[in-house]
Amino acid sequence: MNSRRLIRNCGYGLTLTACLATTGCFSIEQEVFLNADGSGELVVHVAMPDLPEDMMKSPAGAASKKSPGQDIEEMKKELTTSLPPTVKIKQVKEVRQNGALGFYIVFAFKELKDVDSILANFGKGSLKDSDIKGDSQWAARLEKAGGKTTYTCKFLLDLETSATKKEGPAKTEPAKEPAVTLDDDFTKQIMPLLLGTMRLRFVLHTPAPITETNADIVLNERTAVWNCSFIAFWKDKKKPIEMRATY
Repeated sequence: MNSRRLIRNCGYGLTLTACLATTGCFSIEQEVFLNADGSGELVVHVAMPDLPEDMMKSPAGAASKKSPGQDIEEMKKELTTSLPPTVKIKQVKEVRQNGALGFYIVFAFKELKDVDSILANFGKGSLKDSDIKGDSQWAARLEKAGGKTTYTCKFLLDLETSATKKEGPAKTEPAKEPAVTLDDDFTKQIMPLLLGTMRLRFVLHTPAPITETNADIVLNERTAVWNCSFIAFWKDKKKPIEMRATY
């Protein structure tokens, strides 16, 4: 989805405003359950509004190239393809209720670093035409020292890399849609709003009480929660979001 098509998918004006005022047009949640030996489970939840079909059309009456359902299917395929042998899929569940469309995938892993390859593929195909895709980088690690274990997870979306690419059609072919870059006036005005509607939520469950963390909140001593937004990469394009917790 490129930025203009994302606006169509959010239903233009009023719907975009509604998305900004509520929980967002698009959300990704990553939840990690760690065992004492470093193995565990990873739950990935992707969701977007389940908009009526007539809201998926532009004012001229043209339908979007892909429906939210098709985007969801592509994202699910990306996350479940080419898994390392140490990672197994325990459950896949599609959800379409309460005005939301999405899926849950539960992975079992032997080592935390093994999930990097799963998340590295996310968005590579489903968002390949997006001005906000960028080159995403995921990394999760466990380090032990002095009887303590430190969990570190980093996520970076390089907006500048993707948005400055201009792979248009050959000069002899008419352009189907104008290119959009970060220098485009339209992008400068609307991109921060769009990024602000895209949420990231990271949750960590540890096998021992958490003693130090940069999480937003710690629940019952063993659950750390971080809430983030893609707008962070508009303000500082080269700085990753980093989650840390020591237990």
